[in-house]
Amino acid sequence: MQDVNVKGLGLRDQALLAAVRLTGGDLVKTFSAEELLVEAWKYAKSAWGLRKFEDEHPDAEKINKELNRRGSIGLLGQGMIERVMPMVYRLTAAGLHEASQLKPGDVVACGKANRELEASIKGVLEHAVFRAWLSDQSKPKYFREAGHFWGIAPGMPPRTVRDRISRVDHILKAASELLDQRSVDAIAEQRGKLLFDRNDIERCQEFQKTLKTKFMRDLLMLDPQFGDKTKGDENKGLRQVSSREEGVMGSRSMTETSQ
Repeated sequence: MQDVNVKGLGLRDQALLAAVRLTGGDLVKTFSAEELLVEAWKYAKSAWGLRKFEDEHPDAEKINKELNRRGSIGLLGQGMIERVMPMVYRLTAAGLHEASQLKPGDVVACGKANRELEASIKGVLEHAVFRAWLSDQSKPKYFREAGHFWGIAPGMPPRTVRDRISRVDHILKAASELLDQRSVDAIAEQRGKLLFDRNDIERCQEFQKTLKTKFMRDLLMLDPQFGDKTKGDENKGLRQVSSREEGVMGSRSMTETSQ
């Protein structure tokens, strides 16, 4: 395996492709940080090797940097890879889709990436909590319902809370980009049934933002750095909105979580 396979790609993209190779595009299969590092190093030893020992040893610090860069720069922050448990990860639909764009000539890989992304989008758009909001925008009334949509609950590690909420943002962003790439306003399933359109994505993005604003106090109790770590400026604004609403909301939502 030679560096030429990844020539012109930065470390971030090389790591993403390494994750695809490790999993075969399977979004359930997990891998460790060490496995990801070794896989990336195999294809580009000069880029991933330990200084002065590039051909003998990979540099663990390099993979940690690409995974955990602050804000929305790292692979975790961008939603390309998600943490399952400490030092154990898996590829996301958005990550698989992003990787397929690095190898646009690979028809099989692109097809699989699009199918995985479409399935993830469908899961978000058909979620019962989002469907209920479409009918009645006063819902959800309780934080536990928002938590069900995001897949979070009290007691989870702050980073897990952050990653799971960001995952929805990245799926919706990837869906919007997919529409742009195909120059269409709607995408249908193989049998012709409408899967989603641009309005669906925009409404769900509005819903996501509404949930963050409405339950920001609850989110800050689970993750005190939530507003600083996830899309800084936007969530900073959400924190300010939430603070202004505290007099109206009181401490209602967290106490209702146990109901």
